[in-house]
Amino acid sequence: MIHIDSEGVDGLLARARAGTDRVHVVDGGTTRAEVLARFADVLDFPEWFGGNLDALMDCLRDVADRHEGPWTLVWAPGDTEPDGGADPGVLGVLSSLEEEYPGVSVVVADR
Repeated sequence: MIHIDSEGVDGLLARARAGTDRVHVVDGGTTRAEVLARFADVLDFPEWFGGNLDALMDCLRDVADRHEGPWTLVWAPGDTEPDGGADPGVLGVLSSLEEEYPGVSVVVADR
């Protein structure tokens, strides 16, 4: 998992617009439920998405299986933890996804 600043995200988005990279950006969320809803919206999860970490992993696997070639998933987390950090449960899911799928790169955009 890579942590980058907002300028790095801008570079990824430029490559996505140019058609050289497949990139999805999931922005923000201040509660776990809000974060999961944003993943569902951006990645067009099915109606059955359960709104929990297991369902997040299942749906991310489905998205990863649909991509041919490399795919970059950028998460720009909001402050979901009391110390202002990202949700460790979501970070764990993203880390597992990256381990399971060599063609997937997960980027966490530090604010």
